[in-house]
Amino acid sequence: MDNTETQDPEASPKEQLTLEEVVNRIVPRLNFRVFLLFVSALCTIFHAAAVTYVTALTGNIPYKDWKCLSAECKSLYKVEGEEFYSQKTICSNEMVAGVNFTWNIGRRTTFTTDWGIYCQDEAKLSTISSIYFVGALLGLLCSTAIFDTVGRKRGAILGCVLITVATAASAAAPNYETLLLLRVISGFGLLINYTGSYCWIIEFAPTRYRNLVNGCYNLGWTLSYLIMVLFGFLIEKWQHVYLAVTGLCVFSLAMFFITPVPESPRFHLVRGKEKEAKKTLEIISKISGHRITFEEVDLVYDTRVQNYLKQVKDFLKYPNMLKRSLLCMSGWFLVSLITYAYTFGWGKIGRDLYTSYLFAALGGGLGYILSILVCRVLGRKRATLFFFGSVVVMNLVAMLDFNFSRNWSLEQVASLLGNVNILGAFAMLYLYTGELAPTSHRGMIMCLCSSCARVGSFIGPYVSLLYGVTDRRVPLALFAGLSVCAFVAIIFLPDTTGDGIPETPADVSDRKGERKNLDS
Repeated sequence: MDNTETQDPEASPKEQLTLEEVVNRIVPRLNFRVFLLFVSALCTIFHAAAVTYVTALTGNIPYKDWKCLSAECKSLYKVEGEEFYSQKTICSNEMVAGVNFTWNIGRRTTFTTDWGIYCQDEAKLSTISSIYFVGALLGLLCSTAIFDTVGRKRGAILGCVLITVATAASAAAPNYETLLLLRVISGFGLLINYTGSYCWIIEFAPTRYRNLVNGCYNLGWTLSYLIMVLFGFLIEKWQHVYLAVTGLCVFSLAMFFITPVPESPRFHLVRGKEKEAKKTLEIISKISGHRITFEEVDLVYDTRVQNYLKQVKDFLKYPNMLKRSLLCMSGWFLVSLITYAYTFGWGKIGRDLYTSYLFAALGGGLGYILSILVCRVLGRKRATLFFFGSVVVMNLVAMLDFNFSRNWSLEQVASLLGNVNILGAFAMLYLYTGELAPTSHRGMIMCLCSSCARVGSFIGPYVSLLYGVTDRRVPLALFAGLSVCAFVAIIFLPDTTGDGIPETPADVSDRKGERKNLDS
């Protein structure tokens, strides 16, 4: 049922506009003030990648940086040269740190060297990386109703507070078990924070700039990734790395209060708070320089009584929304599994840890920039298919044996290019899912998709262990096969290029008369 304010019959009729039309009118083009608005909002996730990937550097096992102590170890050193210093040598000969060898890392420390995690205990490192995503999954499952009850922004702030506290406490973790618990709390908060921020930002972005805003949002992740690599390279003690990342968390938390935009107007309308929605729109119009007055404009929207149980039942009532959500969930699971298998595997794929992570971070930024450009040319669906198809090709190429130099192989270069494309696909799925999901269910659908992604994220770090126990072509073939599955899933989704964001499940219904039948 459309809602309009009661009008004086003698007054001039007000212009009837949907929220989408109002936002597009307020921001017809980008200017410096609008640019600063989005930049300040994007800074609310400036800590995200650093918190997620911090264990990759603070827990790195320096298998190539050690020296012999015992006579037995020295006798093994023959003609291998530098190749002698490897994981295989330590683990195959059951060498013991402090007895047979010592880590040759100077004053630099990691929690793995402090707590004796290597060889048969290496799975503990994968667990401490993966358990983070268990916390993220729990957070998302608990927050499916948060974004649609207290709001996107306030939910994101709550998540950021949890991350800040847990990251700061991690710097004082006395043992493996304590750090494990703190990583669960960090994961619990981060995906609430990240998903809530995304819904908040994308819902006040105009139609023509949603692709740009989506790409820039993910570039914020890349900048955080680069800062994390810089922290890992410059800071010697792993505890101090956690303190530096805590500083990023505090910065991001502060940006929520500095950014002059209140809660999403779409959220307010879904909750029936028209006055609050108009207030938010007026604030944005002042910033953009295109003032709008609701003395001449009426918002047209559907009133909806919303609760968690009704949202769940709507998936059965509207099967088209269910089908699209399931396809998106499968895509998120697959893209996250591949992404985090790459992320926590660069120490095995590349020869130099920091160089590999630096190029991976830069590749991520390139992938997000390409997602903006490719999406502009090909549209949402074909761009997503392009990136998944490219991942398949790059992983097949990486299986070939060829060395460009002592430090660079075809596998490493192709894997870096595969990383660029999988992150491009990741960025596209965020935008694509946000546009497919109706406003009334966006918080729930984004949380469900992100929950599936967290399952994939949990598995990813364990996949990187395959490099140490089987032929390197096995994980590469696995990545290629999973990308094919994601490619097929996307084929069955409609293209949202140029379309407005659906407000209710009925707006998601296809062209075969589903909405007509439901309304009748």
